[in-house]
Amino acid sequence: MASYDMSLVDEVRKRIDATYEEALSGLDEAEGDLLRALAAVERRRAQKEAAAESGEMFGRAIGLARDGKLKGIRLKLGERVLRELPLPRGLGGAVLAAVLSTFFSQVSVDLVRKDPGKELGDLEV
Repeated sequence: MASYDMSLVDEVRKRIDATYEEALSGLDEAEGDLLRALAAVERRRAQKEAAAESGEMFGRAIGLARDGKLKGIRLKLGERVLRELPLPRGLGGAVLAAVLSTFFSQVSVDLVRKDPGKELGDLEV
């Protein structure tokens, strides 16, 4: 961890109401660049918020599966259904939902162009 001038740390804290830890972490990632440090702190906050929301959703799913009220999981891309995964009832469904929630919380999806000249709508998915 590098050492930063206190005025730089204070500037990060003041601009986005960051903690000292967030400010130092952002400055480390940005190698002391103020603008990049601000962006890094905001990105980390957004990732934490998304993870918390995902965890809440899967927590509800596990409870519904345990109670036998969850039939399955539907994976969608926009309005298009990609896959439906049935879940067994009871404890087995709860365990499977927990395993799937761990898996899906670790996965990210990127679109990779086949041909840079084509629009995303032209890609075969």
